[in-house]
Amino acid sequence: MKKLIITILMLFTVTVDAGDWRQEDTYRELAWTAFLVVDYGQTMNIARNPERFKEYNPILGEHPSQSSVGLYMLSAAIIHPIISYYLPPKYRRIWQYISIGIEAGAVGNNFGAGIGINF
Repeated sequence: MKKLIITILMLFTVTVDAGDWRQEDTYRELAWTAFLVVDYGQTMNIARNPERFKEYNPILGEHPSQSSVGLYMLSAAIIHPIISYYLPPKYRRIWQYISIGIEAGAVGNNFGAGIGINF
């Protein structure tokens, strides 16, 4: 967790160029958020059914509590757009596309394991 916090803080030392935020940046952020919401529903399902499923996110661990899932997802929903906003456009796109890929992969893996969305 300390490494994650240090990495996030280091990102804020990058030259800020948020004035170049474009509509495409918003679309990518919305896509990432949509996947995060689906992942949240799936991960809550995992947390409610530890005997049937396990979580593969190393930060949450195999059998996270519902409160730790909520805190993690809320933190991600707050931190990700802030990082996206402050990154220069070139790095913002890379950050957003990688993030979308990670979330889409997690959602796809969960669906493949039979984990539906259950809010």
